[in-house]
Amino acid sequence: MPVLTFTLLILAALSCSAEAQPQVGFATTISSADLLYFAGSPEQSYTLLEGHIKENPSDYEALWRAARAAVVLGIDAEGIEPQNRWLDPAIDLGNRAVAESPDQIEGRYWRGAATGRRALNAGNAYAAELAQRVYDDAHLILAQDSLHGGAHNLLGKLNYEIMSLSRIERFIGRLVVRNEALRDSSWENAEYHLMAAVELWPDFVLFQYDLAQLHIKRGRTEEAYKVFGKLLDIPPLHPVDRSLKERARMYLRESNDS
Repeated sequence: MPVLTFTLLILAALSCSAEAQPQVGFATTISSADLLYFAGSPEQSYTLLEGHIKENPSDYEALWRAARAAVVLGIDAEGIEPQNRWLDPAIDLGNRAVAESPDQIEGRYWRGAATGRRALNAGNAYAAELAQRVYDDAHLILAQDSLHGGAHNLLGKLNYEIMSLSRIERFIGRLVVRNEALRDSSWENAEYHLMAAVELWPDFVLFQYDLAQLHIKRGRTEEAYKVFGKLLDIPPLHPVDRSLKERARMYLRESNDS
């Protein structure tokens, strides 16, 4: 979802809050959850949405927002188990959101984001299964909206992670699993989709960070540092942006010290 849309959500939430409407219902819950999320409190946003979903299990808007909060909490967590404690429910929430409204993009995108990050912590067979799910979700999104930066990032990150495996691991995976995600992976696809993501949604810190990681992996340190520098100039929007900015500063400090 473009930054402008997120900004409008915040303004709408602030408007609802300023009007001090007495009833507490769907709109108030969603607005409050968005305010908490964009204020840097994704866990509080998640908790609020979790309580709402228990009483309204079919609420698509709450389901995908809860998945979003869980994804960023998983990205920010230290260690595999803490990450998975957020990513697993994020996948479940994404599944439920897609089941409720399969033609809408937000639920599918955040499910794809959760699934892709979870694949990094999975064993070979499960990782291959998750990779195919990301591949499918991203292509379904792009079939609806070819300019969806998030879907391009999903495919870029997927290709990056697959190509980062050893040749033997990729060969065995392609031989045993034989899925499209593994078969179609390449460094060219990784770069194409990660570049498309930052061009389409230039204000997403995570997308810039992923592109910089690709440059580092490919031995293009100067290009990586340029992207890190650009990333630092982007105002934080998602809660994870601040930690990503700090990681970028660490890379730049290390480059200056060497």
